[in-house]
Amino acid sequence: PTAAREMSLSSRVPVGRSLAASRRPAPRASVRCVADAVTAVSTETLKRKILRLSALTDRGQLLFQQKAYAPLDDYGRKHRQEIAEAVEALVATQSGNVADESPGRPVANASLINGDWECVLATKQLFRSSPFFMAIQDAFGEAMFGERKSSEVFFRLHELQVKSWGASTVGRVAQRIDLENGAMESYFDTILFALTVIPIFGWFKLLPTFGGRIKTYADEVTLDEKTGKLSLVLDRTRVELAEGIPKPPLVLPWFLDRDYPVKFVWRLLPWNKGRDPAASTYVRYLDEDFRIMADRDGEVFVYCRVEDAGEA
Repeated sequence: PTAAREMSLSSRVPVGRSLAASRRPAPRASVRCVADAVTAVSTETLKRKILRLSALTDRGQLLFQQKAYAPLDDYGRKHRQEIAEAVEALVATQSGNVADESPGRPVANASLINGDWECVLATKQLFRSSPFFMAIQDAFGEAMFGERKSSEVFFRLHELQVKSWGASTVGRVAQRIDLENGAMESYFDTILFALTVIPIFGWFKLLPTFGGRIKTYADEVTLDEKTGKLSLVLDRTRVELAEGIPKPPLVLPWFLDRDYPVKFVWRLLPWNKGRDPAASTYVRYLDEDFRIMADRDGEVFVYCRVEDAGEA
């Protein structure tokens, strides 16, 4: 019997290890590994939640709380709060705080920001992810137009101009960042007159559907790893054809594949006093495949890494 008990015990406890040792608590390293695994799971869960909310809100374009969107305020309010909570929870999984009220966070590995990224969610207009509109926002600063910031009024007027009656639709929005060379390439696809028919009388097109890809280039791109501030200077823009979007008719193709020297013209405008079109945005969260940015007003832009944003 004693031998049998010894065999039974030896089958449970490794050779050279006492029974008392087998009852000791797990080493701290093991506990830490379990904690890291739990954090990883929760991080992926938060990412999936943000992507689900992106789908529910048309990449965030149903969230705006303005008088023109009043009928959708109740619909968007709940989702806006959910997005804010999910974003803050995801940001909290990465340590580090900035001392001042900057919306940025310290960046542990700046090289992760390099590469191609696609914007999947924005709490303001998608086109504001472009350096062109970033520079306009920074140029307006804190100036007010009535009860609203002048930059907000400008962006709203621009949106009314290009999107009223479904005249324009924003397609893919993407960025390519190269910190080593201090460069950023940003673009969004735009489709014009996608829905110009008279259903009662027939399904013929009143106006042709066409569009293109509006690219913006920035240089002097730098990242402050302590504050998460990404600084840049707008250089130029151009309009190109995009695969699957019909070519513009009449004389409009003449404007394609031409560089427009925005920086040069910007300096000539008297109210800019010779200043460069500088802009800044802030890193809130960054890992291998997910990036969250915030503008100077705290509005959020969420990006997912893609293989090659320029080829899709």
